[in-house]
Amino acid sequence: MGYLGIGYSGVKIFCGLMDLCVPACRSTYNTIIKKIRNAASAIATVSMNTAVREEIECSENKNSLVVSGDGSWRKRACQSLHGIASLIGNYTGKVLDVVVKSSYCAACKIWEHRCGTSEYLEWLNIHEEECNANHEGNAGKMEADAIIEMFESSESKYDVKYKYYIGDGDSKTFKTILTKKPYGAEFEIYKRECVGHVQKRMGTRLRSIKKEKKLGGVGKLTDNLIGELTKYYGKAIRANSDSVEKMKNSIWATYYHKCSTDDHPQHEFCPVGPESWCSWRKAEAEGKLETYIHKPAIRCNVQREIFPIYEALSDDTLLQRCLGGYSQNANECFNNKVWKIAPKTSFSGTETIEIAAFLATAVFNDGCHALLALFEKLNISYGNRTVVACQEEDNRRLHDSDISVQRRSKQSRIKKIRDLQKKADEDIGPESCFYLPGNF
Repeated sequence: MGYLGIGYSGVKIFCGLMDLCVPACRSTYNTIIKKIRNAASAIATVSMNTAVREEIECSENKNSLVVSGDGSWRKRACQSLHGIASLIGNYTGKVLDVVVKSSYCAACKIWEHRCGTSEYLEWLNIHEEECNANHEGNAGKMEADAIIEMFESSESKYDVKYKYYIGDGDSKTFKTILTKKPYGAEFEIYKRECVGHVQKRMGTRLRSIKKEKKLGGVGKLTDNLIGELTKYYGKAIRANSDSVEKMKNSIWATYYHKCSTDDHPQHEFCPVGPESWCSWRKAEAEGKLETYIHKPAIRCNVQREIFPIYEALSDDTLLQRCLGGYSQNANECFNNKVWKIAPKTSFSGTETIEIAAFLATAVFNDGCHALLALFEKLNISYGNRTVVACQEEDNRRLHDSDISVQRRSKQSRIKKIRDLQKKADEDIGPESCFYLPGNF
């Protein structure tokens, strides 16, 4: 039930509807949860150790790995009592480490009114080792604290160091890493940007300037045009991830290509030849420029307003961090898996979120059959149908991933993402004060 995102109340309702007695009282249920948590932690640890060994085998420098880090909160960052952070290997795409942060402990809450009494001090000595609260301060710094914790423990746990950190635009986490120097002052750690998050900056800034300068309307900075420019910007970085100069030229090629007219063609940066994505360059290679007609160009007032955005987002320092074309997509998928097991729509305690994080780690790395190891750890016997169910679930995930790359599905997702981005810009929540993907 826990793996399906159903807690004790849901179990009671299910048993009642199925005319079954409640399987356990609340105290017994809590005891079972602790045992499941310990078993889930054990299989996740084995899975992560294996993932680290695989990552080392795939890496050029065996002791300096490339990892992508990301955090996620159960609620918006400034309101959440719980958060998780993960480090995923760049080559294997598997979770190497995960930490759950919590600023709340139910037992501490119950005893707080007795603070200062002899009974409280006696209880505190026993409780300190098993206290669920492992974070102090605002929820916005949970990600940074968790990432630092994983960096500082990498040598003792795996005998490796993380040299390159792939992060998003939230610069606070990497600044914290540089300040803490987890491997000493001599060992330098470098930042690499997630191209997907860098690409989002283009869309965010274009939508912002559209709203600020009132550039909306037919023939101006429409949502479709913003989507095109954002997509072309991301493609320019990914297709030239081996060279800053190539990235910059390709980015400006997309800008000037969209500003070109029959009277003033601006295709100097566009790739030449009949295989070029630029239709003008194709026509040039085929000797058909006399009959070539440009599509309507971006209006001059819009060109002036978006030019500074292109200047900022083609900065050498930013593009230098984009070398390699790295991505945090695996972290996002992992976060989604965790919150499916511990849904944000219902209350979850620290132990429940830890179980979700550990199970998500094992399943994310090794597939659904990792749950069979959990059964074995809990001394629970299982039959052939259980094995078949796990295999079918793994096959379904592979099938769904194949379907998701098909063109129709991709176009549908692009439209959905544009709608969500538009809504997000109109309704900026309190999380924005801690999490600003536009910073670099």
